[in-house]
Amino acid sequence: MASRRQCLLLTDLPMEVLIIIASDVAVTSYKPMEDLGNLRAFCRVMEFACGDPSVGQHVAMLRIYMEGFKWLNPDRYYNLLALMVGVANPQACTLKGIADFFTGTNPSLNEVSCAAAGGHNVGAYLYALMLYMNNAGAADDDIAKMYIHRLECKDDSVAIGSAGPKKLRNNGCQVCREEATYLVNSVTWHMHGEPLPPAPVRGDFPCAQGDCGKVKGREQATQFCNEDSRIHHEIVEFKKRMGIDQ
Repeated sequence: MASRRQCLLLTDLPMEVLIIIASDVAVTSYKPMEDLGNLRAFCRVMEFACGDPSVGQHVAMLRIYMEGFKWLNPDRYYNLLALMVGVANPQACTLKGIADFFTGTNPSLNEVSCAAAGGHNVGAYLYALMLYMNNAGAADDDIAKMYIHRLECKDDSVAIGSAGPKKLRNNGCQVCREEATYLVNSVTWHMHGEPLPPAPVRGDFPCAQGDCGKVKGREQATQFCNEDSRIHHEIVEFKKRMGIDQ
């Protein structure tokens, strides 16, 4: 009887609120699928709320991946991954996009572009680097720079508002670089030093001040005179972390 009274109280809440509750469980739970399953079984109202696509977009797929669900139950993992990609879950799109680009016979950036659009930083970092490497033209270059700028938004705002020549930093990129390297190696079993999918080679971008790309201060932050230099530096550093010399 008590549980029924509690369920009736839930029905008094707007569906939008119930969806927010389910989404919060999806993003914070250490066992999101189990906890969402319990919510679904609680009553038909919560079952309907948990079925909203926005709840799936919040499921912590990286946490599920890190806990080894892929190895413990590969069939369920890949079914879940496909389901989450279908609702544009940014973390799922990053995981699927890494596999599509780094192991596919026809490397595709479709899923990492969805991850970037969904606000996942590692997906945005990889998408920006690979898109820029493809050297398809000014429009793609601008998109790549936009995503890198978003990762560095706070530091870039300070740099642009300061006196003297603008200096861009790469603090956010440093964090994403480490996470991206780990995920690419883990998802694809990428061997250290194994080359990336082929892409056109760009030359260096000269710096007018002569100190572009040098480490500044104790935080090991690097400063750049322009966005091309910064993203070129990130491509070089990412390849180094992957053990690729060229």
